[in-house]
Amino acid sequence: MRFSALGDVAMTVPVLKAFLKENQGAEVYMLSNRQFEGLFQGIDRLHFLGADMRGKHKGIAGIWRIYQMVKLAADFSAVADLHGVLRTHVLRFLFRCSGKKTAVIDKGRLEKFALTRRDFKIFRPLKHSTERYADVLNEFLPTAKDALPIAISPLPASNTTIPIGFAPFAKHKAKMYNLDKFKEVVRHFDREPYKLYFFGGTPAERLLIRQWNKEFNNAVAIKENIGLEKELEIMGKLKVMVSMDSANMHLASLAAIPVVSVWGPTHPYAGFYGVGQNPLNALQLNLACRPCSVFGNKSCWRGDHACMTGIEPTAIIEKIQHALSPIEEEL
Repeated sequence: MRFSALGDVAMTVPVLKAFLKENQGAEVYMLSNRQFEGLFQGIDRLHFLGADMRGKHKGIAGIWRIYQMVKLAADFSAVADLHGVLRTHVLRFLFRCSGKKTAVIDKGRLEKFALTRRDFKIFRPLKHSTERYADVLNEFLPTAKDALPIAISPLPASNTTIPIGFAPFAKHKAKMYNLDKFKEVVRHFDREPYKLYFFGGTPAERLLIRQWNKEFNNAVAIKENIGLEKELEIMGKLKVMVSMDSANMHLASLAAIPVVSVWGPTHPYAGFYGVGQNPLNALQLNLACRPCSVFGNKSCWRGDHACMTGIEPTAIIEKIQHALSPIEEEL
Protein backbone atom coordinates (compact mmCIF):
# COMPACT_ATOMS: atom_id res chain seq x y z
CA MET A 1 0.00 0.00 0.00
CA ARG A 2 1.25 3.43 -1.01
CA PHE A 3 -1.22 6.15 -1.95
CA SER A 4 0.72 9.38 -2.45
CA ALA A 5 2.55 11.44 -3.48
CA LEU A 6 3.35 10.62 -7.11
CA GLY A 7 7.14 10.74 -6.62
CA ASP A 8 6.95 8.49 -3.56
CA VAL A 9 4.76 6.00 -5.40
CA ALA A 10 7.14 6.07 -8.37
CA MET A 11 9.98 5.01 -6.09
CA THR A 12 8.13 1.81 -5.22
CA VAL A 13 8.50 0.58 -8.81
CA PRO A 14 12.21 -0.38 -8.76
CA VAL A 15 11.72 -1.98 -5.34
CA LEU A 16 8.82 -4.13 -6.50
CA LYS A 17 10.74 -5.14 -9.63
CA ALA A 18 13.70 -6.19 -7.48
CA PHE A 19 11.38 -8.06 -5.11
CA LEU A 20 9.70 -9.97 -7.93
CA LYS A 21 13.04 -10.78 -9.55
CA GLU A 22 14.35 -12.15 -6.25
CA ASN A 23 11.17 -14.13 -5.55
CA GLN A 24 10.09 -15.84 -8.77
CA GLY A 25 7.08 -17.53 -7.16
CA ALA A 26 5.63 -14.35 -5.68
CA GLU A 27 2.86 -12.11 -6.94
CA VAL A 28 2.25 -8.52 -5.86
CA TYR A 29 -0.96 -6.53 -5.73
CA MET A 30 -0.13 -2.83 -5.67
CA LEU A 31 -2.78 -0.69 -3.94
CA SER A 32 -2.51 3.01 -4.80
CA ASN A 33 -4.35 5.99 -6.27
CA ARG A 34 -6.04 4.87 -9.47
CA GLN A 35 -4.43 7.65 -11.54
CA PHE A 36 -0.99 6.12 -10.86
CA GLU A 37 -1.76 2.86 -12.68
CA GLY A 38 0.47 3.82 -15.61
CA LEU A 39 3.55 3.47 -13.39
CA PHE A 40 3.01 -0.27 -13.02
CA GLN A 41 2.23 -1.36 -16.55
CA GLY A 42 4.16 -4.26 -18.09
CA ILE A 43 5.57 -5.66 -14.83
CA ASP A 44 5.20 -9.43 -14.74
CA ARG A 45 3.31 -10.80 -11.70
CA LEU A 46 2.31 -7.32 -10.53
CA HIS A 47 -1.40 -6.47 -10.41
CA PHE A 48 -2.68 -2.96 -9.79
CA LEU A 49 -5.58 -2.09 -7.48
CA GLY A 50 -6.72 1.49 -7.97
CA ALA A 51 -8.46 3.47 -5.25
CA ASP A 52 -10.71 6.45 -6.03
CA MET A 53 -9.43 8.76 -3.30
CA ARG A 54 -11.66 11.68 -4.32
CA GLY A 55 -14.80 9.62 -4.78
CA LYS A 56 -16.09 6.38 -3.29
CA HIS A 57 -12.87 5.68 -1.36
CA LYS A 58 -12.75 9.06 0.38
CA GLY A 59 -13.01 9.33 4.17
CA ILE A 60 -13.66 6.68 6.83
CA ALA A 61 -16.34 4.92 4.80
CA GLY A 62 -13.95 4.90 1.87
CA ILE A 63 -11.34 3.03 3.91
CA TRP A 64 -13.85 0.26 4.58
CA ARG A 65 -14.69 0.12 0.86
CA ILE A 66 -10.98 -0.16 0.01
CA TYR A 67 -10.67 -3.03 2.48
CA GLN A 68 -13.59 -4.84 0.88
CA MET A 69 -12.25 -4.24 -2.63
CA VAL A 70 -8.83 -5.65 -1.76
CA LYS A 71 -10.32 -8.68 0.00
CA LEU A 72 -12.25 -9.55 -3.16
CA ALA A 73 -9.24 -9.02 -5.45
CA ALA A 74 -7.10 -11.95 -4.35
CA ASP A 75 -6.26 -14.43 -1.62
CA PHE A 76 -3.02 -12.78 -0.49
CA SER A 77 -0.86 -13.75 2.50
CA ALA A 78 0.72 -10.50 3.67
CA VAL A 79 0.23 -6.72 3.60
CA ALA A 80 3.15 -4.30 3.21
CA ASP A 81 2.33 -0.76 4.34
CA LEU A 82 4.78 1.49 2.47
CA HIS A 83 2.97 4.67 3.51
CA GLY A 84 2.46 4.69 7.27
CA VAL A 85 -0.40 7.21 7.50
CA LEU A 86 -3.78 7.09 9.24
CA ARG A 87 -5.55 5.50 6.26
CA THR A 88 -3.03 2.68 5.93
CA HIS A 89 -2.81 2.21 9.71
CA VAL A 90 -6.57 1.50 9.74
CA LEU A 91 -6.34 -0.78 6.71
CA ARG A 92 -3.42 -2.63 8.25
CA PHE A 93 -5.41 -3.12 11.45
CA LEU A 94 -8.35 -4.55 9.49
CA PHE A 95 -6.12 -6.93 7.55
CA ARG A 96 -4.35 -8.03 10.71
CA CYS A 97 -7.72 -8.78 12.34
CA SER A 98 -8.53 -10.99 9.37
CA GLY A 99 -5.38 -13.02 9.95
CA LYS A 100 -2.98 -11.43 7.48
CA LYS A 101 0.65 -10.82 8.36
CA THR A 102 1.49 -7.11 8.13
CA ALA A 103 4.52 -4.82 8.21
CA VAL A 104 4.86 -1.04 8.11
CA ILE A 105 7.53 1.38 6.93
CA ASP A 106 9.92 3.06 9.36
CA LYS A 107 10.02 6.63 8.05
CA GLY A 108 12.97 7.65 10.21
CA ARG A 109 11.17 10.73 11.50
CA LEU A 110 13.69 11.46 14.27
CA GLU A 111 16.61 11.24 11.86
CA LYS A 112 14.89 13.57 9.42
CA PHE A 113 14.07 16.02 12.20
CA ALA A 114 17.75 16.05 13.21
CA LEU A 115 18.73 16.68 9.59
CA THR A 116 16.33 19.58 9.06
CA ARG A 117 16.13 21.33 12.44
CA ARG A 118 17.31 24.93 12.62
CA ASP A 119 20.11 24.40 15.15
CA PHE A 120 22.47 21.53 15.89
CA LYS A 121 21.76 19.67 12.68
CA ILE A 122 23.05 16.14 12.28
CA PHE A 123 24.08 16.48 8.66
CA ARG A 124 24.49 13.02 7.17
CA PRO A 125 22.88 10.96 4.39
CA LEU A 126 19.89 8.98 5.58
CA LYS A 127 18.48 5.74 4.28
CA HIS A 128 16.94 6.12 0.83
CA SER A 129 13.18 5.67 0.48
CA THR A 130 13.69 2.62 -1.72
CA GLU A 131 15.68 0.99 1.08
CA ARG A 132 12.90 1.73 3.54
CA TYR A 133 10.40 0.12 1.16
CA ALA A 134 12.67 -2.90 0.77
CA ASP A 135 12.93 -3.24 4.55
CA VAL A 136 9.15 -3.66 4.75
CA LEU A 137 9.08 -6.36 2.07
CA ASN A 138 11.99 -8.10 3.79
CA GLU A 139 9.61 -8.86 6.65
CA PHE A 140 8.04 -11.43 4.33
CA LEU A 141 10.56 -12.40 1.63
CA PRO A 142 14.05 -11.13 0.75
CA THR A 143 14.41 -8.13 -1.55
CA ALA A 144 17.65 -7.62 -3.45
CA LYS A 145 18.68 -4.17 -2.24
CA ASP A 146 21.82 -4.21 -4.37
CA ALA A 147 19.57 -4.38 -7.45
CA LEU A 148 17.97 -1.02 -6.68
CA PRO A 149 20.48 1.77 -7.50
CA ILE A 150 20.97 1.22 -11.21
CA ALA A 151 23.42 3.83 -12.48
CA ILE A 152 21.85 5.98 -15.19
CA SER A 153 24.10 7.18 -18.01
CA PRO A 154 23.39 9.49 -20.95
CA LEU A 155 21.80 7.75 -23.93
CA PRO A 156 23.87 7.66 -27.11
CA ALA A 157 23.02 10.12 -29.85
CA SER A 158 20.48 8.53 -32.18
CA ASN A 159 20.04 11.37 -34.66
CA THR A 160 20.98 15.01 -35.14
CA THR A 161 18.70 16.39 -32.41
CA ILE A 162 19.07 16.50 -28.63
CA PRO A 163 15.71 16.44 -26.81
CA ILE A 164 15.73 18.04 -23.35
CA GLY A 165 12.92 17.87 -20.82
CA PHE A 166 12.14 20.83 -18.54
CA ALA A 167 9.98 20.43 -15.42
CA PRO A 168 10.14 23.72 -13.49
CA PHE A 169 7.25 22.96 -11.14
CA ALA A 170 6.91 21.36 -7.71
CA LYS A 171 4.05 20.67 -5.32
CA HIS A 172 5.39 23.21 -2.82
CA LYS A 173 6.37 26.70 -3.99
CA ALA A 174 9.51 26.76 -1.83
CA LYS A 175 11.00 23.98 -3.98
CA MET A 176 10.53 25.90 -7.23
CA TYR A 177 13.23 27.93 -8.94
CA ASN A 178 12.24 31.42 -10.09
CA LEU A 179 10.37 30.93 -13.38
CA ASP A 180 11.85 34.03 -15.04
CA LYS A 181 15.34 32.73 -14.29
CA PHE A 182 14.31 29.27 -15.43
CA LYS A 183 13.26 30.78 -18.76
CA GLU A 184 16.83 32.05 -19.17
CA VAL A 185 18.00 28.45 -18.93
CA VAL A 186 15.44 27.33 -21.49
CA ARG A 187 16.28 30.23 -23.80
CA HIS A 188 19.95 29.15 -23.88
CA PHE A 189 18.89 25.84 -25.45
CA ASP A 190 16.25 27.27 -27.77
CA ARG A 191 18.36 26.56 -30.85
CA GLU A 192 19.58 23.69 -32.94
CA PRO A 193 20.24 20.84 -32.30
CA TYR A 194 18.01 20.96 -29.20
CA LYS A 195 14.32 20.14 -28.91
CA LEU A 196 12.50 21.37 -25.79
CA TYR A 197 9.81 19.41 -23.96
CA PHE A 198 7.91 20.90 -21.00
CA PHE A 199 6.26 18.85 -18.28
CA GLY A 200 3.58 19.88 -15.77
CA GLY A 201 0.31 18.55 -14.45
CA THR A 202 -1.93 21.16 -12.84
CA PRO A 203 -4.16 23.50 -14.89
CA ALA A 204 -1.95 26.50 -14.00
CA GLU A 205 1.18 24.62 -15.04
CA ARG A 206 -0.37 23.55 -18.33
CA LEU A 207 -1.41 27.13 -19.05
CA LEU A 208 2.19 28.31 -18.62
CA ILE A 209 3.46 25.43 -20.75
CA ARG A 210 1.11 26.46 -23.56
CA GLN A 211 2.60 29.95 -23.43
CA TRP A 212 6.16 28.60 -23.47
CA ASN A 213 5.37 26.30 -26.39
CA LYS A 214 4.45 29.41 -28.36
CA GLU A 215 7.34 31.50 -27.09
CA PHE A 216 10.22 29.10 -27.78
CA ASN A 217 10.97 28.19 -31.39
CA ASN A 218 12.30 24.70 -30.67
CA ALA A 219 9.55 23.68 -28.24
CA VAL A 220 7.69 20.44 -28.97
CA ALA A 221 4.14 20.45 -27.62
CA ILE A 222 3.04 17.38 -25.66
CA LYS A 223 -0.62 16.45 -25.84
CA GLU A 224 -2.34 17.10 -22.52
CA ASN A 225 -3.94 14.40 -20.33
CA ILE A 226 -2.04 11.59 -22.02
CA GLY A 227 -1.57 9.58 -18.83
CA LEU A 228 1.52 8.44 -16.97
CA GLU A 229 2.33 5.52 -19.24
CA LYS A 230 2.54 7.72 -22.35
CA GLU A 231 4.37 10.44 -20.44
CA LEU A 232 7.03 7.93 -19.36
CA GLU A 233 7.33 6.83 -22.98
CA ILE A 234 8.07 10.42 -24.04
CA MET A 235 10.56 10.89 -21.20
CA GLY A 236 12.35 7.74 -22.33
CA LYS A 237 13.34 9.53 -25.54
CA LEU A 238 14.97 12.49 -23.80
CA LYS A 239 18.70 12.90 -23.33
CA VAL A 240 18.34 14.76 -20.04
CA MET A 241 15.58 16.07 -17.77
CA VAL A 242 15.86 19.31 -15.80
CA SER A 243 13.64 19.34 -12.72
CA MET A 244 13.15 20.48 -9.18
CA ASP A 245 13.00 18.05 -6.25
CA SER A 246 9.68 16.84 -7.62
CA ALA A 247 7.77 13.91 -9.08
CA ASN A 248 9.25 14.49 -12.53
CA MET A 249 12.71 13.70 -11.18
CA HIS A 250 11.41 10.29 -10.14
CA LEU A 251 9.46 9.72 -13.35
CA ALA A 252 12.55 10.47 -15.44
CA SER A 253 14.51 8.10 -13.21
CA LEU A 254 11.98 5.35 -14.00
CA ALA A 255 12.55 6.13 -17.68
CA ALA A 256 16.32 5.76 -17.06
CA ILE A 257 17.01 9.36 -18.11
CA PRO A 258 19.75 11.49 -16.46
CA VAL A 259 18.26 14.30 -14.37
CA VAL A 260 19.77 17.67 -13.52
CA SER A 261 17.87 18.53 -10.35
CA VAL A 262 17.70 21.89 -8.55
CA TRP A 263 17.46 21.71 -4.74
CA GLY A 264 16.53 24.47 -2.29
CA PRO A 265 15.06 23.89 1.18
CA THR A 266 15.17 20.10 0.77
CA HIS A 267 18.27 17.91 0.35
CA PRO A 268 19.12 14.55 -1.27
CA TYR A 269 20.37 13.39 2.14
CA ALA A 270 16.74 13.02 3.29
CA GLY A 271 16.45 9.95 1.10
CA PHE A 272 14.37 11.19 -1.83
CA TYR A 273 17.00 11.51 -4.57
CA GLY A 274 16.16 10.01 -7.96
CA VAL A 275 17.01 6.30 -8.07
CA GLY A 276 20.20 5.69 -10.03
CA GLN A 277 20.90 9.38 -10.61
CA ASN A 278 24.44 10.76 -10.54
CA PRO A 279 24.84 12.77 -7.28
CA LEU A 280 26.94 15.30 -9.20
CA ASN A 281 23.86 16.25 -11.23
CA ALA A 282 22.17 17.71 -8.14
CA LEU A 283 22.57 21.50 -8.08
CA GLN A 284 22.47 22.97 -4.57
CA LEU A 285 24.11 25.62 -2.42
CA ASN A 286 26.04 24.82 0.73
CA LEU A 287 24.22 26.91 3.32
CA ALA A 288 24.23 26.30 7.07
CA CYS A 289 20.41 26.48 7.13
CA ARG A 290 19.98 23.70 4.56
CA PRO A 291 18.03 21.55 4.61
CA CYS A 292 15.23 23.20 6.56
CA SER A 293 12.48 20.87 5.42
CA VAL A 294 11.97 17.25 4.43
CA PHE A 295 9.22 17.98 1.90
CA GLY A 296 9.69 21.69 1.15
CA ASN A 297 6.40 22.65 2.80
CA LYS A 298 7.83 25.12 5.33
CA SER A 299 8.45 28.84 4.95
CA CYS A 300 12.02 30.15 4.91
CA TRP A 301 13.03 31.24 8.42
CA ARG A 302 15.66 33.58 6.95
CA GLY A 303 13.03 35.24 4.80
CA ASP A 304 15.18 35.49 1.66
CA HIS A 305 14.93 31.96 0.18
CA ALA A 306 18.68 32.18 -0.44
CA CYS A 307 18.94 28.46 -1.22
CA MET A 308 17.10 29.14 -4.49
CA THR A 309 17.71 32.82 -5.22
CA GLY A 310 21.45 32.26 -4.90
CA ILE A 311 21.51 29.80 -7.80
CA GLU A 312 22.33 31.50 -11.09
CA PRO A 313 20.86 30.30 -14.40
CA THR A 314 24.41 29.86 -15.73
CA ALA A 315 25.03 27.22 -13.03
CA ILE A 316 22.05 25.19 -14.24
CA ILE A 317 23.15 25.58 -17.86
CA GLU A 318 26.61 24.29 -16.98
CA LYS A 319 25.13 21.25 -15.24
CA ILE A 320 22.99 20.47 -18.29
CA GLN A 321 25.90 20.87 -20.66
CA HIS A 322 28.06 18.62 -18.50
CA ALA A 323 25.33 15.94 -18.50
CA LEU A 324 25.02 16.26 -22.28
CA SER A 325 28.74 16.46 -23.08
CA PRO A 326 29.14 12.77 -24.14
CA ILE A 327 26.19 13.15 -26.56
CA GLU A 328 27.29 16.50 -27.96
CA GLU A 329 30.75 15.08 -28.65
CA GLU A 330 29.14 12.35 -30.77
CA LEU A 331 27.27 14.95 -32.81
